[in-house]
Amino acid sequence: MKQDREFKSSLNNEMEGFLALRESQGHNARKERHIFLTLDRYLLEIGFDGRGLPPDVIDGWLNSLPKDLNRNSRNLYISHYSQFAKYLLSEGKSAFIPETSVADKTYAPRIFLKDELIAMIESADSRLASAAPARKHSTACFSVVLRMLVGCGFRINEVLPLKTGDVDLEQGTVLVRNAKGDKDRMVPMHSSLAETLRIYAHSGIPQADGYFFPSESGKAFSYSWARDHFNKCLESIGIEKPSLPSHARNICPHCLRHSYAVAALRKLDHDGKDMYSEAPILSTYMGHKNIYGTEKYLHMTVENSSDILQKMEDFNNGLFPEVES
Repeated sequence: MKQDREFKSSLNNEMEGFLALRESQGHNARKERHIFLTLDRYLLEIGFDGRGLPPDVIDGWLNSLPKDLNRNSRNLYISHYSQFAKYLLSEGKSAFIPETSVADKTYAPRIFLKDELIAMIESADSRLASAAPARKHSTACFSVVLRMLVGCGFRINEVLPLKTGDVDLEQGTVLVRNAKGDKDRMVPMHSSLAETLRIYAHSGIPQADGYFFPSESGKAFSYSWARDHFNKCLESIGIEKPSLPSHARNICPHCLRHSYAVAALRKLDHDGKDMYSEAPILSTYMGHKNIYGTEKYLHMTVENSSDILQKMEDFNNGLFPEVES
């Protein structure tokens, strides 16, 4: 397996050097390696032995990517490659830098209502109560994972790899490591959720020196595991997914994070809180780079949050004073 992740093309040293540089800058180069492996394999397939990257080669590589790759994923490939191209240019080599695709703005996440979230949790608990002995472990873990997604707005890939030592049951906090942007953050939980985690911890499932949600094999659960349990909960409470192309983004666990952001901002407004002081705190809590990351969720769900969107736009308009000409 390790050999499969080694670069073998004429630019193997440059790729390794670039990823080493990215690692030294604090980026998680392991997540980026798979992108450059596709480029490396393409260069091998076409017999390329140059030291630079001309337009026709890069266009050929991009055209060779899976046809069901959506625009956002394609942009991610182009973005990482463009950084590599700039690295090659700094080394005195030629490298073509392509334009990014237009971002896919057609995706509209499902914003779950409070009653739907409660019904979903009740469905997960019901499935746990009726699960066969061989399925108890898996369904118990998902019941708690679901509560964390609903109650804290976590990304699913922040919860599944949690280690037991990252969950402080006394303080009621969760340490998220290497989240989006390669940043760590401490997330406090509501006391009721913290109590649920204490009960779960006493079940004997969490590993003392391993995962807080270990699969039956001892490894972390996969995204597909969470997605399958999530879909079963949707089906049980009568929420149907729209018919979309196979590669299109549909209702998924990440919608719970969108729902959390919208509900939290709406509650701030309902409680009469000052957006200038509270909204940036929410952005930090959710692990957004800045306030615009939180506002983006609202723009994707305008019909569900037009009232809060206006509040956020008013807030952002006041960030910088107008300059008179």
